[in-house]
Amino acid sequence: MATNHGLRRLLAVTIGAIGLAYPVCAAICPRGRSGCPYPGRCFLYTDADTNSLCDYTSQSGAAPVQAGGAPAGTTPANTLLTPSTDVTTAVPTLLPSTSGSNAASLVPTSALLAGAVAFLVTAGALYLALRPGRFGARDSSRGSALALSSLFALGLGEMVTYLLAGPETPATGFAVLYLVAGSLLAAFAWRGRAVSRPVVLALATMGTLLGFVLLAPLMPAEFAGLVTAAAGGGRALLTPGIVGVLAGLGLALVTGRTFCGHVCPVGSIQELVYAVPVPKVIVGHLRYLEALRLGAFIVSVGAGLSAVNLMAYTGVYEFFALTASIGLAVFAGLLALSVVVYRPVCRALCPFGLLFSLPAHVSRWRLRRTTACVDCGRCEEVCPVGIAGRDASKRECYLCGRCTVACRAKGALAFGEREP
Repeated sequence: MATNHGLRRLLAVTIGAIGLAYPVCAAICPRGRSGCPYPGRCFLYTDADTNSLCDYTSQSGAAPVQAGGAPAGTTPANTLLTPSTDVTTAVPTLLPSTSGSNAASLVPTSALLAGAVAFLVTAGALYLALRPGRFGARDSSRGSALALSSLFALGLGEMVTYLLAGPETPATGFAVLYLVAGSLLAAFAWRGRAVSRPVVLALATMGTLLGFVLLAPLMPAEFAGLVTAAAGGGRALLTPGIVGVLAGLGLALVTGRTFCGHVCPVGSIQELVYAVPVPKVIVGHLRYLEALRLGAFIVSVGAGLSAVNLMAYTGVYEFFALTASIGLAVFAGLLALSVVVYRPVCRALCPFGLLFSLPAHVSRWRLRRTTACVDCGRCEEVCPVGIAGRDASKRECYLCGRCTVACRAKGALAFGEREP
């Protein structure tokens, strides 16, 4: 049994390593495709050195720079968000200025058809495989198996559509769809007992691959814009990405941390690397980490008011774009820490980690103990964040599935409504 468990973990780590080397990523630059035809479209950032690469130079008073090095004062076909642009009136977007019909045509019909076929075939095949209760989900219902298979199929379908759509296709729409639909589907899969530990690792692999393909356009890239909008920056800053994040926060009131646990690429890759079978460092003082994250949140808010995305300094963007830089080394260091410490970015640095923990604290659905619990304490022993206690808040529960594996009392743990 121990040998099989070790082989499964080794397989999960191997799949994660393959994801890191996903070959298509090498052809994608930050916020665009190969060649980056729209430099400066990075949210609140610009291509200051005119090398046609989104290099995340923040808006800090530099001279206006336009695509292809065009001098200031000329108007190219695609107006850029330059350093001199007023962020309270500009519309920071990943798309060139287009009408509604033109924007819809950015995704060719052939790409949509290929993505739809990939979704249907994958969903059907996985549903047939999951219905008998394989992969540890022995008590799963038909509805939960359908939700889980649809979640995997959605990720694959989006990747197929996006990669075939062409260089002008915006990634934000794909990310918003996966954020909202993925959070709901994951919740229904958990509610129907279709999620096991191998499934969690498979979802983490899917989220990581999507992060490389879509370049993680939402989390945590939109925080500076969200702060500016909250401070009265106007409706112009309510980009599709920010609207998606707000929708995710609303869903957390019902589903808890399903987005952070199974959808967010930053959280997904941390989940994968923590599966490496080495001795772990358990940080038992949850409040210390939360205090550190609160400090990071306050600093990030202050930076956001100055249109500075502090999370850019963690190197998350360079990492998912496979851009050789100091930022890449920084995030690689954080991932190395994630091998022994569970999700340090989510628990101590990410400002959205704090925001999502607030609605999750009072969420309607959560992983809870039932009357079948015999208080054996096994779930508390394996919980990497120390919140498996009967009366502990589940605001930091990332649904890793370790407690459900360790539990020996059938039906003692269930994902659903809180007890009165």
